Amino acid sequence: MPEYLARDIVENIKEIINQDINYIDTDAVIIASTNISRVGTFHGGARRVLKKKDEVIIQYDGEYEGTKQGINLPVFFQNDIVGVIGITGSEEEVGKYGKIIKQMTEILIKEAYVVEQEKIERESRKQFIEELLYRIHNEDKRTLNMRSELLNIRIDIPRIVMVARIYQDYDNNAVSTPLLQEKVYNFIRSYIDFNKQNLIIQSGMNYILILDKKSLNDISSLAESIHDSIKDKYEIKLCFGIGRCSIDVDEMRKSYEEAKKALDVVLVTKEKYVMNYSDLDTDLLLNEVSDLTKDTFIDGVFKKMKPTEIDGYMEILIRYFKNNGSITKTADELFIHKNTLQYKLNKLNRLTGYDPRITKDMVVLYLAVKIYGQINNK
Repeated sequence: MPEYLARDIVENIKEIINQDINYIDTDAVIIASTNISRVGTFHGGARRVLKKKDEVIIQYDGEYEGTKQGINLPVFFQNDIVGVIGITGSEEEVGKYGKIIKQMTEILIKEAYVVEQEKIERESRKQFIEELLYRIHNEDKRTLNMRSELLNIRIDIPRIVMVARIYQDYDNNAVSTPLLQEKVYNFIRSYIDFNKQNLIIQSGMNYILILDKKSLNDISSLAESIHDSIKDKYEIKLCFGIGRCSIDVDEMRKSYEEAKKALDVVLVTKEKYVMNYSDLDTDLLLNEVSDLTKDTFIDGVFKKMKPTEIDGYMEILIRYFKNNGSITKTADELFIHKNTLQYKLNKLNRLTGYDPRITKDMVVLYLAVKIYGQINNK
């Protein structure tokens, strides 16, 4: 019995009865007690309990070595005696609690065992999935199949990999903590554990979901539901990247890489919180471009403009491109006259040499808007 668990048991029982409680291990040594001075001392009464496998009532202090008046009962787990629980006090005071305290202790031990087994299983599945995705070991197919069967993880079914991460808004102090990360993990799991082949692990800052394609009709809708619910419950944003469907381990790795790229785009652009890799267009291309190249491109396009001027034109261009070049719609959204917008576009042409009303120039300015957004959102 780990000492931390014995301490938890003692503290839990102390809340129910106002008596000193001891937990004694199978060597008859007190390993947890509400009377700290007794921790680490020998308990002769517990030695008798361990031999008899039955309760021992101590009538007076010192009746056995290291004992005080009270009742001591054996604690069993899976038919084996794993310790002794002792309650200090007269038989009249504590006798009525004996059976209840014994049962409660055994229940707490069982619950702790279940939790520990779940932790072991979770860690084993995490290790296996990380090895699948990161190619830590090049195992032969037979060994891989054996391990997957032991863990009840099917690797021969159509799967989609989704990678999620808490969006850290440092300006608003919304920084994820280990406790919050665990809550989010359990929250996401509650959405997918209707099918045991829907898997989730936490790896670093990311939550990796490997989903059974057949059990879910719309992965994007699932991500949106989780996002909305978690935002309401914890007031945080959870961003998602979704890879394409895979049918074997090699494709699963590819789906994982795709999901990570889609998530990177979400985190950088901040335009959406769910992104499918298959929906990526210029974002995918720009995500592969180096930061140096992006900076050089922006400096070349806006070299004659001050930062404040660039920021002012960003809103104009974003709305202009969203409205497919419509002067009327863009002017209405900006609450300016059409002639004012035309004047601003003419000025942009003079400053940059690019006119968004000309197709080839529009492409350059569209890329500039995308890249400028990526640089300033990092």
